[in-house]
Amino acid sequence: MGPRRARRAKAIRQKTLWLCFPMVHNTGMASGKKRFNSKMPSRGIGMYAIVFRNGFVVDGTGKKGFNADVAVHNGRIAAVGTIPPGAGAEEYDISGMAITPGFIDMHSHSDIVALSEPELLPKVMQGITSELLGQDGIGPAPLPDDPAVISSWRSYLAGLAGNPPLEWTWRSLNDYAEALEKAPRGCNLLPLLPQGNVRMRIMGLEDREAGEDDIRAMEKEVDQGMAAGAWGISLGMVYMPCIFSRHEELVRILARAAKAGGFLVVHMRNGSTLLLESLEELFGISDEAGIPLHVSHFKAAGKANWHKMGQALAMLEQRQAAGGDVSFDIYPYTAASTMFTILLPPWVLEGGMQATLERLRQQEIREKIIGEWTNPVKPTMQSKGWDNPVHLNGWNNILVSSARSGNDRIVGKRMTEIAAERAVSPELAAFQLMEEEQGDMGVIYFNMDEDRVAEGIRHPLGMLCTDGLLGGTPHPRVYGSFPRVLARYVRERAELSLEEAVHKMTGKPAARLGLKARGLLMPGFAADLVVFDAGSIQDTATYEAPRQFPQGIAHVVVNGEHTVKEGSFTGKLGGRVLRRAPAAEQQ
Repeated sequence: MGPRRARRAKAIRQKTLWLCFPMVHNTGMASGKKRFNSKMPSRGIGMYAIVFRNGFVVDGTGKKGFNADVAVHNGRIAAVGTIPPGAGAEEYDISGMAITPGFIDMHSHSDIVALSEPELLPKVMQGITSELLGQDGIGPAPLPDDPAVISSWRSYLAGLAGNPPLEWTWRSLNDYAEALEKAPRGCNLLPLLPQGNVRMRIMGLEDREAGEDDIRAMEKEVDQGMAAGAWGISLGMVYMPCIFSRHEELVRILARAAKAGGFLVVHMRNGSTLLLESLEELFGISDEAGIPLHVSHFKAAGKANWHKMGQALAMLEQRQAAGGDVSFDIYPYTAASTMFTILLPPWVLEGGMQATLERLRQQEIREKIIGEWTNPVKPTMQSKGWDNPVHLNGWNNILVSSARSGNDRIVGKRMTEIAAERAVSPELAAFQLMEEEQGDMGVIYFNMDEDRVAEGIRHPLGMLCTDGLLGGTPHPRVYGSFPRVLARYVRERAELSLEEAVHKMTGKPAARLGLKARGLLMPGFAADLVVFDAGSIQDTATYEAPRQFPQGIAHVVVNGEHTVKEGSFTGKLGGRVLRRAPAAEQQ
């Protein structure tokens, strides 16, 4: 090679290195609000697919943000720093806006809707690019071979995950993941293995103690589910059939998931009267099983229990200080949301939905339930610690959020309103609704204090979630959780810095999951990105009108696909099913 060609080759190498690993300037964020640029992006030579210019990079590590350009190419973050003009096929000036990794929803109920509405707009439009499915120990897979049990399970799950007209062709967790993989989705989807489904596959929906043969069969199911790429195992200690599981059974099953490298994601037994006792129970189970613990939708429910939030958080801190592997997620609202059947005592639910409905037709059963609602025995850990939401919250604080019929005379109304319209007691109205809607309803109940919620949101062990049911008139957290944290708890209340909040939404959950090359805004990482105006981002969803997208989010990129551009959905979907190694390589 001659001197001239050698000099040219050296110059090309230096330019390439500079473009891929440019100098980063730590200069702080531009002040003031910034409107989205409605003009078409400038077009360059196409070295990169997209270049976002002059953004305030909050990289997900929790460190102070800095001003830089960000380039995307081939589904990856190609460069962060100063990028030459014209280097992008499309370029966007995002001066005054933050650019961050895509948000990770640590507790999601998109399991079925992801098949019927693959765009997942309630999540994507608020900047969520990854969701953790299979929560609360109850999900769509694995399933037993008995069609009758599947039908009953589908009805039971409908209040939580919806029931769109889909044929449930899968049986194993792998089959379900493959069904999701047939087409791109709005978000990346990460499956958990629900413990209740494992039990149902082997033992049906009966409340009986597992024998040694049952437990060994369940251990094999866990092996298969973890080999299919589950990130961990979920447990819902208030839901049927999880609530039927005895201590030894749980420890054996969870230990099997731990052996495969998974962690435990759990809805604790009682988040109110027995909050502290329930947390102690989880510590004991996770210790015996040798499995890392992640507590779902952390809360102190009921005014008489609000003061326990600080005590519960202190217990987590003490556990971590003693070497325990523990974390939690939380949503930024003072109302909970779940399936309507949670209002019923657990014994009523044994055998599935049809068995439940048959019981509710019997007057003596109704009287017994009303007795538990109105004159409850104080729950104990020995009595399985049922929360009794009716007694805890009162009928006036219980709102029907969805119904199979879509009847607007009940959806979006409180139980006292529904009862008054029918000229019956709230108790009788509840029984009528169960019969009319075949148990397929969602519910919202108001039972938390905002200062205690804020205490959880700012805690260093916490992450963020939506925990939202997507049907009917949903909880506003389905559409607004992540923007609400940025608006309410960062900008208005100053509970967190922007960098701290983004860390809880991105880098921290990615580390908890063990995701590789995701959750941080760095060269070589997956191009899951959000661009928003930190000065104007705002959730707009309310309890009265929840189906409203937030304001202030300009761009969302999922695996390099520009899904939201200048605040509008583009129709491009980049979400994939992300399975835990070794079943498949993490992307």
